[in-house]
Amino acid sequence: MIYVIEDDRGWESYYRRLLKGFDAKYFHDGVAAIAEMDEEVPDLVILDILLTGPTGFAVLNEMRSYPELMNVPAAIVSSVSLGDDIAEKYGVVATFDKGKMQPGELLELVGRYA
Repeated sequence: MIYVIEDDRGWESYYRRLLKGFDAKYFHDGVAAIAEMDEEVPDLVILDILLTGPTGFAVLNEMRSYPELMNVPAAIVSSVSLGDDIAEKYGVVATFDKGKMQPGELLELVGRYA
């Protein structure tokens, strides 16, 4: 199961088309996603950093605070430029720039985990 956390409806639509055929759930905020993780542990989380409400960093901090979620792979797709130190700090398996990302790059990542 892939959890996609993205508050922009245009990007959500993009992910729905790209991930068609994969088992995925979509969330507009991190609070709803974390609540759902209490019921089901995802195989991969794809999230934006600039979310309405708690940021993607807050979601990652919350995930890493639970033993059952601390090792769930997470990928950041954002327009915010992030350094490798940020990815390492939050245990992120990949970061993608929304302006430069190619669909195949994300699909390759999804194929590894989902």
